[in-house]
Amino acid sequence: MWKSENNSGKNVEQALIQLLPPCQIKCPIKEDIQRTNVLMSLLPSDIEQAKDGIIQIGNYLYDNNPMFNICGYVCGICELECNYKNKGGAIGRRLLKRFLSDAYTPYLTEKPAFTKPDSAKVAVIGGGPSGLNAAFQLGRLGYQVTIFEASARLGGSLWLIPDYRLPKDILSITCESMTRIANVEVKYNSTFGEGQLTIDNLKEEGYKAFFVAKGSTQPRVLTFGRDVVAGQDLLGVMYGHTFLFEVSYGNIALDYFKNKRVIVIGGGNVALDAARTARRLGGDVTLVALEKREEIPASDEEIRGAWEEGIKIIYSRGVGRIIGEGGKFKSIQAPKCVSVFDTSGFNPKFDASDSIFLTGDILLITVGQMADRSSLMRDGLIDENGRLTVDPVTYQSAKRPEVFVGGDVQRIGFMVDGMYSGQIAAESIDRYLRGMDLREGRKREYRPFELPLRDQHKSAVETVWIPPEKRLHFQLFERGYTLKEAIEEAKRCCYCGPCSSCRACVSVDFQKTIPIAKVTLQKCSGCGMCIYACNYQSATLKDCDGDIYSDTDIHRCKGCGLCVRVCPSRARHMEYDDLEDKIKAASEAFS
Repeated sequence: MWKSENNSGKNVEQALIQLLPPCQIKCPIKEDIQRTNVLMSLLPSDIEQAKDGIIQIGNYLYDNNPMFNICGYVCGICELECNYKNKGGAIGRRLLKRFLSDAYTPYLTEKPAFTKPDSAKVAVIGGGPSGLNAAFQLGRLGYQVTIFEASARLGGSLWLIPDYRLPKDILSITCESMTRIANVEVKYNSTFGEGQLTIDNLKEEGYKAFFVAKGSTQPRVLTFGRDVVAGQDLLGVMYGHTFLFEVSYGNIALDYFKNKRVIVIGGGNVALDAARTARRLGGDVTLVALEKREEIPASDEEIRGAWEEGIKIIYSRGVGRIIGEGGKFKSIQAPKCVSVFDTSGFNPKFDASDSIFLTGDILLITVGQMADRSSLMRDGLIDENGRLTVDPVTYQSAKRPEVFVGGDVQRIGFMVDGMYSGQIAAESIDRYLRGMDLREGRKREYRPFELPLRDQHKSAVETVWIPPEKRLHFQLFERGYTLKEAIEEAKRCCYCGPCSSCRACVSVDFQKTIPIAKVTLQKCSGCGMCIYACNYQSATLKDCDGDIYSDTDIHRCKGCGLCVRVCPSRARHMEYDDLEDKIKAASEAFS
């Protein structure tokens, strides 16, 4: 814990600050990226010999992230902040987890369940990533958890992700295994707010706490300025979310769009999913986005994939009018978008004098989604101003203390954002039911560990996609890593991040503790040679009563020994002793 001086000169306790690799800071659930990458780099090169190690690494990941194998297909958010992003390319963390998933997912069906629950009953409303993770963590703590899911399957919005990105058997096995392992009961086709499924009725059944994570199930309608664009009820107009939902259930034929012109409105990843899915169903697809190419929210990989598959993308255009003929969709008027945001936030501005007309047979509107707030109002979770008031640290409702709210119903985000809110809610519910302070010690801040000082960096292992002319189907379009490639890619990650947060070498018995360079002050001349030798910014100089001595930051030191080798006065040495206990104590203070 760090302390700082306030204006009165007194020490004030600040948020806990931990030094971590920037990729781990970027990950909402703070997955232990460096450690598991290092462990993968140590796998034997024979796949049969490596299987036990893969399961062990998977078990370690699963404790904190029981959906890591799904992340291996759809989530690479950590790569956005990788220290190596501009030094050989970001570490391919997503594909490294997909490599683990290939062996670990079949193992999930036999993974032992937790001890049978014997604590209070908790209701989780919604079986998406947020609700699932909350239920899993609460089940592990011994609570009797029931998920009330409105549909006939678990996974929520993950079912909207097309099969060519996320195979549905991976999704099904993961979700079903989570509830089995955590002893969670699931009640399907149970819509919150309908019939007897209300918080008050569930309280009468003995439930002591509630986590509402019912997702954002309703697509946003298309607007122009403050007005809803007319014509969205025409035959041939669909919402992208509804379209992807129907495809996931197999309700749309594989040649549904054959020889049809499809216009997709939107610039996010879901819009790109809709466009690429329509292309695979035989459509001639054009996507229209408000943003410029450099502003579009969809990932570069999605845009590249769409372009390779023959999808035309028109940037900086909105929809002023939807034009029909005989009750059927015919065309759109697309004025130039001159700006998307202003000081108030999202507020597109258009030049109506610069408009084009695009004709088509099908219009897919994919401009976002929103939560159904009607049941929240009925259960008293909305305040008098129509706002859902939730504590930003604990996710506890300001209106009803036994209720916690998270996932897309609170704030729309990525899958891992939903998982994070479920993780936070589970901790809060546990504290609430045990009568503990919900906020104490939970405010944390993180600072990134810099890239080591090096002249050269290895290039990333190549990501291989099936050629576009051969991938217009719903099989995976991207080849995963081989064992050799996974080991090679993981090795690129071995030099970034503090040893005190990794400790992989200790876990595999390479050494009993982490060595740290220490200084004998009586021998140190303060020459600074150690600073020039250290690639990790661990060696520093400090003033001690007017004398300059070298010092070591134990959280940055890698124990490489270079500073010891170059010290002319032999003031530096490697120390083991009780250092493991010191680092463990420091790490526990941050956890």
